[in-house]
Amino acid sequence: MLISDIYWLLNGCTRLQYRSPWSAVRVGRLLEDLDSLAGNIAYEHCDDGKLDTRPPMLVTASVDAIQLRKRLAIETDMTVHGQVVWTGSSSMDIRMELLQGETIEPSLVALFTFVARDPLTGKAMAINSLQPATDSDRQHFAERQQVAQQRRAARKGASAAVSAERGSRQAEWAEAQLAEARAMLDLPALARGDAVLMQHTKLQNTFTCQPQQRNMHGRVFGGFLMRRAFELAFATCYIFAGSRPIFTQVGEITFKKPVEVGDLLRLHSTVLYTHEEPGTSRGIMHVEVVAVVTKPEQVRSDVTNTFHFVFSTEPSESSQHKKLKRVLPGTREEAMSILQFAPQDELQSM
Repeated sequence: MLISDIYWLLNGCTRLQYRSPWSAVRVGRLLEDLDSLAGNIAYEHCDDGKLDTRPPMLVTASVDAIQLRKRLAIETDMTVHGQVVWTGSSSMDIRMELLQGETIEPSLVALFTFVARDPLTGKAMAINSLQPATDSDRQHFAERQQVAQQRRAARKGASAAVSAERGSRQAEWAEAQLAEARAMLDLPALARGDAVLMQHTKLQNTFTCQPQQRNMHGRVFGGFLMRRAFELAFATCYIFAGSRPIFTQVGEITFKKPVEVGDLLRLHSTVLYTHEEPGTSRGIMHVEVVAVVTKPEQVRSDVTNTFHFVFSTEPSESSQHKKLKRVLPGTREEAMSILQFAPQDELQSM
């Protein structure tokens, strides 16, 4: 099983590139590096050593999760290593770990999915299969195989009984949320003060994609998009909470369409919902960022990426915001966006 590494000696100029204004690690820069390393691993796995073989076009299909398990220290060197842990006919899952210092426990764990396409036809292209060699390899392979089977089952549709029961619970929850939101819209002076409408949490950013941001296929590098989305999500939470947010994890990221050099890209960021971590006073914020390519000449816009991030906040004694406000969907579409992302147990506490 192939393993690749990146090692940072974070000193001098290099360390400054990873330092935030608060002398912490810039997570957005790490997201770029993780995507770059995952791409290198994917290409090495698909390399058959033959010069006359046409290499596949490998693209990031999704990011299942990136979990921060320990606080990262800017003064401590970091090592990131990764490997392919599962393969399908034309896709592969890559698991990466970031370690700091002498510890063997990872500070950050990431899971990326890449797909292979024929560069001429754009159709799925077969890749090398994986043969797990150790107990750890076999465990990771089995875990990702189960995820692949669950996704296949979801595409085919769950059982009618389960779907009906889940749909009934979700509809009931959505109606309650929308009823409270309507009271805020129609009777703002009488509405509860512990909630805010989702539409009032939004931020956006628009920019033109430059040639310096392209990958080897001439398209905009996925890691760059992840960094820009993360930084907008961070700003959204900062304004919402009234205190500097703490990165917790990256939820699912989907890459639906490629972004080309010269595209006018608009990022929309929204706080989907908030809740308190059980047993603590930490507030948790779930943020969605939607990337849209706008084509003014064609009077058209297309969603290319969706990003989900989770931040926490630990209010100080001097903070005016002791508790995060609840976020209410003002439309049925907004309610559905929460339902697609929030686990059932979290919906009960909202």
